[in-house]
Amino acid sequence: MFWIYWDTAWSLIISGIMVATIISHPDSEFAEVRAAKRLM
Repeated sequence: MFWIYWDTAWSLIISGIMVATIISHPDSEFAEVRAAKRLM
């Protein structure tokens, strides 16, 4: 059961970092989406 606790903790930490990055740099995510659409 211990690994489930760590899995949840890491997913929360990673999602928190991702949310903080998107909030502090909202333009970078849109730039990535535009680049991905241009490649397709």
